Amino acid sequence: MRQSSVSGPQDLDVNAKTVQLVNLISEIGPDICEISRRLGQFKESVRYRYEEKIVKRSFEIKADVDYGALGLRRVVAKVRVPGTRARYVRELFETMSDTCYLVAYAGTMPSDVYLVQGGVPVELTAEFHRFMEELKEKGIFSEVESFDCDWFRVVPMRAEYFNFDEGVWDFDWSNPPPVDERAARATISERQTYDRTDLLITKELQKDSDRSMVEIQAAIKEVNGVDINYKTLGWHYKNHVLGHHLIRDYSVSWNGIKSHFGPKRYEGLGKHEYVGVSLLVRETSHHDSLLLRSQLNRLPFQWSEAAGEAYYSQFFFPLGMANEAFEYLKVLLSPYGKRAEIFLLDRRQMYSYTVCYRLWDERSGRWTFDPTGVLSRLESSVLKVRND
Repeated sequence: MRQSSVSGPQDLDVNAKTVQLVNLISEIGPDICEISRRLGQFKESVRYRYEEKIVKRSFEIKADVDYGALGLRRVVAKVRVPGTRARYVRELFETMSDTCYLVAYAGTMPSDVYLVQGGVPVELTAEFHRFMEELKEKGIFSEVESFDCDWFRVVPMRAEYFNFDEGVWDFDWSNPPPVDERAARATISERQTYDRTDLLITKELQKDSDRSMVEIQAAIKEVNGVDINYKTLGWHYKNHVLGHHLIRDYSVSWNGIKSHFGPKRYEGLGKHEYVGVSLLVRETSHHDSLLLRSQLNRLPFQWSEAAGEAYYSQFFFPLGMANEAFEYLKVLLSPYGKRAEIFLLDRRQMYSYTVCYRLWDERSGRWTFDPTGVLSRLESSVLKVRND
C-alpha cells in the first residue's frame, strides 16, 4: 500500500482537514482506520467528518480500475447515431457494454454525436475496430472515428481548491497552479495475473467502494449468483486486487454526475452547476500529449484523460466559470487547428459501466469477443427499427 505524503498540524481548520481526508481517499479509498492512523487523528473524528462532508454531500467513492493491468486498452470513438435510432441509444450502448467492452458513453449537444469509450483487450483491438465499422455498414452508426490510447486515468480531485464547508470552488484563472504530481501515475501498466473472482470484486468496487467485504460478498451473490467464501474473497482482495494493483486510484464524484448503479441520494454536492466538456486532439505525438497535459492538468476541473493516437480529456466546469474555461481552451488548442475539437456534453446522456467481466473466460484465461453474437442481439432490438 502506498504511503501518503499528507501531513499537517493538528490545529488545521475543518476544511483543511477535509482536504487531507479527500486526498487520502483518492489514494487508498474510504479506509477510515488507515486514514486516521496516517493523519494522526481520532478515528471517530475522521469518520464524523467523512459522513458529514462526503457521504451526506453525495460524493460517491468509486475505484478506478487500472485497465492496463487487466490487459485492456482504452479506445475512444466519435460516432454519429442516425435520428431514427436516437431513442434507442441507451439500449444500444447497454447491449454493447455487456457484449463488446463498451465502458462509457456521452451524448453531445446540439449534435447527434456520441463519444464512446471501450476498455478493449489489446489482442482484440483490431477485431473491435472491424466490428465498429460493421455497425456503420449496418446503419446503426452513420459515422465512426476511433482512436487507440496507450493509457487512461480518472484525475484525482484537486481538493485544495474546493471549500467543502461552503460547497464552492476557489480558483484563480489568471494564476493556475502547477501540474498535480499525481499526474505522473498516468503510465502504461504491465498486465497482471487475475481471475474471475478478482474481476467480480473489482466491478463491485467500481460501483461503490464505500462497502465492507461482507456487503460486497452479498452483492456478488445477488447479482452474479456466485457464493464466494468470505475468507477466499478477502484473500483475493488482498493478494490480487491490491497486491497486483488492479486498482489505480479512487475517484470522488465532485462533478455531480451520479452513477446508475444504485439509489443513493443525499442533500447535494454544493452550490455549483457544471457544464461538461470533452476535447479531442487527433494525431498527437508524445510531445503533443506532454504539452497538452502540462496546461490541462493545472485545472482542477479535469475529470479524466487518455492519450495515444489522440489526446482525449473530459472536464466539468462550474457554470459561473464557463467563459474563462472556454477562453482557456481556445487559446490552448489554437495551434492544433482542425485536429482539435471541443464537445459540449449532454449530462442527461452520460453513463459509465463496470469492467466487462462477463467476457472473461475462466477456463482459458482469456478475454472473448463474439461479433456475430453481438449483431444477433442488436438485430432483435436496434436494427429492427431501421424503417421507423
